[in-house]
Amino acid sequence: MSIDLRRLEEISQNASRPERGMMIDGWSVGLSPSKAKRSRCVNPHYASTRSFDVNFASAQAVFSGAKLACIFRLTPWVTDPSIDQQLADRGFVRFDATLVMAAEMSSLRRVSSPPSAVSFHEDYEPTQAAHIVADLRGDSEAERDALAARWSQSAVPCASTVAKSAAGEPISHALIVLDDGFAGVFDVVTHSAHRGLGVGGALLDHALQTARTSGAHTAYLQVTPSNPAVRLYERMGFRTVYEYWYRALPADIAPHL
Repeated sequence: MSIDLRRLEEISQNASRPERGMMIDGWSVGLSPSKAKRSRCVNPHYASTRSFDVNFASAQAVFSGAKLACIFRLTPWVTDPSIDQQLADRGFVRFDATLVMAAEMSSLRRVSSPPSAVSFHEDYEPTQAAHIVADLRGDSEAERDALAARWSQSAVPCASTVAKSAAGEPISHALIVLDDGFAGVFDVVTHSAHRGLGVGGALLDHALQTARTSGAHTAYLQVTPSNPAVRLYERMGFRTVYEYWYRALPADIAPHL
């Protein structure tokens, strides 16, 4: 009997990272029920040995079993660019185009100072930080718990920075994920009553400077083009380096995303 060693490696990864998802013939599948779509989608990065139809059916079955909408994430790095059109032919609608922005740490500019009463705090446990994000963003309990699980099981260092008001209440949060000299910015959220006051920008500046002292040489983040924060990031020195988008069935977009 001939053993497909490539598929065997995928299966070994499935067993080693149950919370983070699985591999389907070159497709990386995330199954975390968190708010972020990038954690619960198919990333068809690599070349496949099986037909698109076979892999597509496998992906749909996996998401159905996990009680999640089947979502695909398409980037410029997809090995087979025809996948985007094949999904469109099956009724999967393109939505939520997202900008990936990056900047060298040495070129970042400080664009805002926090109100004098605001202070920054670190060293939060993942569960505690996830509760703060959920309260600020309005996440459900399931989304909050999935976020805490993802952070707790991260294979690379991640750290939350929280801005607090004079009363000691959390009013803004940013997560920095460090990996091979890159500092990824995630889950940036500011309480609605404190937006437009420079809190978020000052928090981000503080968190990135901390990352730089830890050896990061490049910062990156992901944001939708319509997000007003794009202007802040551009003033800080971030520039768009590429774009990705999602595809899903119309019936799955509204109720699940």
